[in-house]
Amino acid sequence: MITNVEPVRTANVEILCNRDDLDDLLEEEEKENVSTYGKIILREYLSLLSAEDAKINFILKVLTKAVNEHKIFVIYGTFPVLRKPLGRRNWIEKRFIRRMLSMSPEISEAGLETIEKLLRYPANFIWSTNKRVAVRTEERTIINKFSGCYFTSKIDMCNNLENISWFYETGVSNVQFPRCYNVYQPVQIKEFVQDFYITACMGILKWFLFLASIAGPNAVWSQDGTVPIKAVLFALERCAEYISICAHEDIDGQSYKEISISNWNQFLSWYERLLHKREILEKNDGIDIEELLRFTANMIKEMIECRPQSQIDGMRNVWILKPGDKSLGKGIILKNSLQDILSKINQAAKECMQYVVQKYIERPLLVYKTKVDIRQWFLITSTQPLTVWMYKDILLRFASKDFTLDNFHESIHLCNTTVQLKYRKTIKQNAQIPSELHWNLQKFKEYLKNTDRESAWEGLIKPGIKQNLIGALLASQENMVNRKNSFQLYGADFLIMDDLSVWLIEINTNPRLHPPSSTVTEELYPEIIEDTIKVVIDRRKNKKAPRGKFECIFKQRSPFYGNVLGKGASLGIRGKALLSTVNSPRKL
Repeated sequence: MITNVEPVRTANVEILCNRDDLDDLLEEEEKENVSTYGKIILREYLSLLSAEDAKINFILKVLTKAVNEHKIFVIYGTFPVLRKPLGRRNWIEKRFIRRMLSMSPEISEAGLETIEKLLRYPANFIWSTNKRVAVRTEERTIINKFSGCYFTSKIDMCNNLENISWFYETGVSNVQFPRCYNVYQPVQIKEFVQDFYITACMGILKWFLFLASIAGPNAVWSQDGTVPIKAVLFALERCAEYISICAHEDIDGQSYKEISISNWNQFLSWYERLLHKREILEKNDGIDIEELLRFTANMIKEMIECRPQSQIDGMRNVWILKPGDKSLGKGIILKNSLQDILSKINQAAKECMQYVVQKYIERPLLVYKTKVDIRQWFLITSTQPLTVWMYKDILLRFASKDFTLDNFHESIHLCNTTVQLKYRKTIKQNAQIPSELHWNLQKFKEYLKNTDRESAWEGLIKPGIKQNLIGALLASQENMVNRKNSFQLYGADFLIMDDLSVWLIEINTNPRLHPPSSTVTEELYPEIIEDTIKVVIDRRKNKKAPRGKFECIFKQRSPFYGNVLGKGASLGIRGKALLSTVNSPRKL
């Protein structure tokens, strides 16, 4: 570490030079004109130098020092928040030649020629805000990007997590990701339709049981009812078939009659009238309602065991459609009509757009009646073996209107900061939620404590976030390219259910860290970048250096390719349940 340094600010960056270097370049009378060296920009400082040679000498001292110490960095894109932490560590931002000219236009071409040679020195550190670094870089150059990490696009994430059960390890990795379909593929469209059908069946059964539990068995039907009890019986039959297929009874010879599209359409019509239009069942004297309710309760219990994701479904069969190549909440819509969803898929296909359709979580944790999600930052410093650091603070993001499934407007259902910036000043909010729609972890913990869930963060939510991240990364590791001097900072979005289970929604390759959009992010963003530099720069030479709020949550003992035969490696075998047949709904 260089001692006795004095900061000098350029228009865009603070650089550090030895105080002796500055004193040598200034005459005594010039020193009196500079009360605080740290508050003048380089152009102003150069104008104080009386001789051109002194100006050139000063720039050469600054640049040569940075080159010799391998402390030249470049930013591709707009990311000013990085300059302060690197400047404090004596790093110099590499400037384009014409920018150097603007700092001191009086410098002769001969002097600039020497400076330009130093400027051609390759950067030692590159930070790009783009998805890829569009330049050739040496292996020793530190870059904030990995190539081949196919877990940040919605389409790739959907593909990678389809068989996530193979990466499950108790207490280490366990991904809970709402089932998702790449509906630009005909096979996946068919699977989605089957999923929609069975989810509607479960929706009717849940509605039937719920209404009876709060209003009594006789409240579910009446002589004036408009929907036949056959709707419930049809749903029970389809669920029984689903359970049988999950148990692979179809393999043993039992076959099931394929339900026609017209029959499904009739059932969906009944479903919509009951769940969306609030109609009621027609009373049937030939049905023992008490017995039917008991049978329905048992069927729901068996379905949840066979199909664990039924817990996120609720009763309304709501799905979220996301463009595969967009971010910031653009193009995301919610639908609960199969016809509307298929129409949107067909329209997207004509426009050569790729969509994913994902089950919407209908039972989110609500904070003051409002939906929230969690932005969790994490850092990968090695892909082979995998090393993951998680930040100890979070950003809790609020929607701007009270949660309801009667209205699918984005202000209610999308907590994305970019989306909510459009509404936080124009929509009258719940007075209990923060005006800027952001909390940090401390505020969230206070809320949990005040609602008698003080241990929820450490006991359930934080472990759930860790296990989701590790599982998702292990499932994608096969496609990761190992580069020794690469790292990457990501932002993962999580939704907490009303039972405090943690669900991974997506992972962002370029999480928003500039500009801040609230007083919370004004504090968080600079801290995250400072702590990132601590991990990827400071700890390179000193493993005991502070790591800020980052904690290492996973460090693989060996690279992904694992043990090599003949090297005395131990052999282990793990068993997994059989997958469902091709023609059956996926086991979810």
